[in-house]
Amino acid sequence: MYPMYRKKHQPFSLASLSNQKGSMLVIALFVIIVLALLGLTITRLLSSSSDSIIHEVLGQRALNAARAGIECAVAQEFGGGCNHPVSKEFNAVAGLENCNYSVTPTSKSIEDGAKTFTFWTFSSTGQCSAGKINVTRFVYIDAMLESE
Repeated sequence: MYPMYRKKHQPFSLASLSNQKGSMLVIALFVIIVLALLGLTITRLLSSSSDSIIHEVLGQRALNAARAGIECAVAQEFGGGCNHPVSKEFNAVAGLENCNYSVTPTSKSIEDGAKTFTFWTFSSTGQCSAGKINVTRFVYIDAMLESE
């Protein structure tokens, strides 16, 4: 059908090699830049995930401190007794180091016919810190007591 011609192989010449000088340098530079950007991205990702873990752990500790404050204030008000019903620093408690709570109890009397009720609202703020990071959590609870 179609005639086929054989191409003669030309030997490498110095002119073709001199045209390719520096191309490996450009490719190597490109690879180095891509790897550096990849490394920087991974470093930032790991740094942000460790910060979020620190905030999550401190947030849970602050929530536990706020709950402890609520429980203490409720126990104090309804006859269970508590040593620190309004505020406390947790310096020697394992797991709650550098944490504290502050509780604000409020009460309101409500009359319903012949019955009188006392409506309580306890709000507690738990706060924990580690270095420059400071985390705060708020908890509140309502309670009602029938007066005799």
